[in-house]
Amino acid sequence: MKNRIERLSEILTSLSKGNFLSTPLLAKQFNTSKKIIQSDFKEYLLPLFDDNTVYYNYSSKCYKAKDNFLIKSFIGVGELVIISILKNKSKDKYSDKELAKKVDILFENYDDALSHSIYTLTDIEKIDKFKNEIIQIHHAIKNKNIIECIYKNKQRTLYPLQIKNLDAYWYLICFDTKYKDIRKYHLNSITNIIELDEVYDFDIKIIEKFDTAINAWYKPEQEPVCIQLFLEKEVAIYFQRKPISKTQRVIKTYEDESCDIELTVTDFMEIIPTIQRFIPYIIVLAPQSLKDKLVHNTKLYLEKNK
Repeated sequence: MKNRIERLSEILTSLSKGNFLSTPLLAKQFNTSKKIIQSDFKEYLLPLFDDNTVYYNYSSKCYKAKDNFLIKSFIGVGELVIISILKNKSKDKYSDKELAKKVDILFENYDDALSHSIYTLTDIEKIDKFKNEIIQIHHAIKNKNIIECIYKNKQRTLYPLQIKNLDAYWYLICFDTKYKDIRKYHLNSITNIIELDEVYDFDIKIIEKFDTAINAWYKPEQEPVCIQLFLEKEVAIYFQRKPISKTQRVIKTYEDESCDIELTVTDFMEIIPTIQRFIPYIIVLAPQSLKDKLVHNTKLYLEKNK
């Protein structure tokens, strides 16, 4: 019979792979009782998450979880299991009164520390100058609290929605109460943050649109435009290995390994820098207005370099 640490680790790993897990099946798998399996979930796994990452599916009578949630977390399965056990023990009737609260705070800080180490190790804008602001904003996002701050020397009242990296720079995706729309503000320019007690109500699904953003030129309020490009074989392999955006798809391949691709943008400046970078190995097939813009840019460049 496996111990609790081994059992919880296997259960979390299996859930992250998208498997449906029933109590009877797990009891048989681990050669234990249904009561112990139910305790594993009720007392250890479910309290780990406050966003229904792991939940009970009543229609199938099985436990389920968000696919690949372990991959999307800065904390590994082994660490999560230890945290679940510590959380459980801290709520024991023999534990100090404030221990449970302090354990929760400890691991929130641990998660933050891991996140910040990832930010600083990647080959993107370093966060050293605005690390404290990121911590404050991250906390406000988690609690859905409105913040007041200074951005470009102006007082702002914002609903902080998401911290996102666009084209190697860190941005806060937010709803600005003054302009009544979603905006992206460079994190390095946000100062004097005050987290208010007031909780905002906002459809978070709206910011999922930013998953298709190529860079900071992305405009969520504009309808996407379909772009078609021809890629010569010299560069086609790079675009296939690392797609420009999640909307990219290959629509035709040729014998010489060149190809046509299609993707969507909300502003031509999302794609123009990439196209110009790979000239002359990339050709715009559509729309004509994008072709015209690139021809104009090329003429301006040649005139300035005579």
